Amino acid sequence: MRLLTRLLGWGLLGLVLVLVLGAGGGYLWLRRSLPQTSGELRVRGVSAPVTIVRDSDGVAHITGATETDAAFGLGFVHAQERLWQMEVQRRIGTGRLSEIFGAATLNTDRFLRTLGVDRAARSAFERLDAETIAILDAYAAGVNAFLATNPALPPEFLILGVQPEPWQPVDSLIWAKMMAWDLGGNWSEEVLRALLIAQIGPEDADLLLPAYTADGPVIVPHGALSQPAAPVAASPAAIQPATAQAMLELWQHVQLATGLGDRLAGSNNWVIGGARTASGKPLLVNDPHLSTRIPSIWYLAHVQGGAINAIGATFPGLPAVVIGHNGQIAWGVTNTGPDVQDLYVERIDAQNFVEYNGQREPVTLISETIVVKNDEPVTLTVRVTRHGPIISDVTDGTGETLAFRWTVLDAEDATIRAFLNINRARNWTEFTAALRDYKAPMQNFVYADVAGNIGYYAPGALPIRRTGDGRLPVPGWTDEYEWVGYVPFEELPHVYNPPQGYIATANNRVLGDDYPYLLSTSWAAPYRAQRIIELIEQGNQFTVADMRTMLGDVVSAQARDLLPVMRAVTPAGPREAAALELLRSWDGAMHGDSAAAALYQGYYHAALEAVFADELRDLFDEQYRTRRDFPAMALRAVLLDGHSKWCDDRTTLAVTEDCATTLASALTRGLEAMADAQGERDPARWRWDRVHQVVFPHNPFSQVGLLRGLFERRIPNGGDNFTVNVGPVRISEPYLQYNVPSYRQIIDLGDLSGSQFMHTTGQSGNVLSGRYSDYLERWQRVEDVPMRFHGVIEGERLVLRGE
Repeated sequence: MRLLTRLLGWGLLGLVLVLVLGAGGGYLWLRRSLPQTSGELRVRGVSAPVTIVRDSDGVAHITGATETDAAFGLGFVHAQERLWQMEVQRRIGTGRLSEIFGAATLNTDRFLRTLGVDRAARSAFERLDAETIAILDAYAAGVNAFLATNPALPPEFLILGVQPEPWQPVDSLIWAKMMAWDLGGNWSEEVLRALLIAQIGPEDADLLLPAYTADGPVIVPHGALSQPAAPVAASPAAIQPATAQAMLELWQHVQLATGLGDRLAGSNNWVIGGARTASGKPLLVNDPHLSTRIPSIWYLAHVQGGAINAIGATFPGLPAVVIGHNGQIAWGVTNTGPDVQDLYVERIDAQNFVEYNGQREPVTLISETIVVKNDEPVTLTVRVTRHGPIISDVTDGTGETLAFRWTVLDAEDATIRAFLNINRARNWTEFTAALRDYKAPMQNFVYADVAGNIGYYAPGALPIRRTGDGRLPVPGWTDEYEWVGYVPFEELPHVYNPPQGYIATANNRVLGDDYPYLLSTSWAAPYRAQRIIELIEQGNQFTVADMRTMLGDVVSAQARDLLPVMRAVTPAGPREAAALELLRSWDGAMHGDSAAAALYQGYYHAALEAVFADELRDLFDEQYRTRRDFPAMALRAVLLDGHSKWCDDRTTLAVTEDCATTLASALTRGLEAMADAQGERDPARWRWDRVHQVVFPHNPFSQVGLLRGLFERRIPNGGDNFTVNVGPVRISEPYLQYNVPSYRQIIDLGDLSGSQFMHTTGQSGNVLSGRYSDYLERWQRVEDVPMRFHGVIEGERLVLRGE
């Protein structure tokens, strides 16, 4: 969000206040906003004392007499440590950012109110069972019990003049649905494809937006090869280029404002059976890739009460362990990447009736009032058809009316119950029974248990379309393109104790062409999956240390794939010749101190531009090059699979360039670009991590120059878009990284006490805390902390007693 101008005044005021107060002991007063971590507190809402022990690494171990008491304790701890984060997250989900940020976020709020995640969450909450609602109620009571202690608030509240509102049980569901938004985004690919077809035609659009590679690994192989998707058929409801452009600009605006939905979210997980491990029991590993932020999106916790005793990663705002183990089973997740979003072109008349199968249906009209700080309230009328909200109403310049269909907006959604039952599950049968309630976001769950079993399931609501494959907007005035149901749970992808003795997922294609349902037409490039499988197949007698090494692996299978072609060019001069020699002795490892890694990155991104920018023109920079997987697979098709016509530069009409010529030119331009970024002309003296730094932005103070240095964190890093230890490049800010392994876990089912976990920055969201970013350097070095689960946990002890 572009808050710099508007927030600058607030930031200066806040900074002055801090300095003035500091002269009179104000810093000590601000330190009161840090949580009480020892002693006793009297609270309202628990049936028996709740004990919170923070161990030497700051991990909270919460013990209650019942599940609801434990949920209460988790809510209390989340509020102690992450109150500002929870406040912003709730306001994103409800479209209420403008109440605290002013008109700068008004268009974002318009979109979020139109989207209606808040409405969907309230509908889902009303349909939940009493037991799940009791957990949500208890969690909310824990948050509000902290607020009732009248704490000194974290600095963000002081600087912006905001008071937190009581937490409502439904607020937890709202943020869960926004996480599904973060991991979705197929609708933006629909409009990008429409725009590409208008500019270069359907055949070339298919090459630029490939579903996958023909030889890429699949998660659950059934013997069938993965074939390219069928050529896209012309849509009978083609949208105008201006509409597509406006919708893509809307998508980008919302992504920048919320930090959600950047299309780089991915993840790795794998589980290795006992036949391949030193202990004879499974090892389960996970590292979900999400956009960067500070504080971390995760909070490490151990929650014990009633039938729940689980440790792992929690989301502040949710009363469950999302990824982890419970002493009997372990689980991890990656994004499946399903197509669960569709755009429908609607025919709506001036009286707000929509055409459907030759009849007129009334459009549902919902009035929303957006409160704007230091400005007048804004009234918004949201229009909703049978297919969903009209999201094109949010932006100008659209020639068509587009309704948005998304599984997450269904009236019923018991995903939170699924997670609670996963926390309780003791075996595969109970685990899969829990997954039946899982709706979204569809995930690749890997599983292991102490009995030695391993498994995989991809639960979630997967639409069955009467017609079409979801790659383009479709007519809404006929039932021809309706969803006619969801794939039955039993027929969703799954496997139990597979013969190869391991399961690995990295957002790659799930099944071959023998699967009878449409799952997706857009998978991550196969390179991370290929490298993980390569490392598993090469090894044996695996240990926790081996898993840590795999998590830190920075060998780029993508670079190894392209290097033979990229090296085989005629250098334009001595500097290019020296650069090629450097690449000839390089193994594709993207270490931070590697000169060759920096050279390759400059060359690779210049090659993308040299091959595709002449056809795509402005669209290349504005939309295409930021998509990571599509350009990588398209460039592979050009350089390795015979689509060499793309190497010809269309702007040089008198010359037909071949790929060697175009790559040679790209090498020169890539060297120049990287030399400028490095501040050094000699490639042998470059370092990849000199320019490749991870940025952990703060919302909103990374937008305020005077406060950015206080709240934001940065650290040099290795890796690239396609390494296991992923390091995606944001080429619009060369060569910064805004998407990371947000959490890592290694669970040893043979010795749970040897299990480890880690997230990115620190347990605290308070910039004044020593735990605000104390994890950061350890995270960058791929280190971790113990998952202390059994026995007496030593540390600071806080007891919550009922009033």
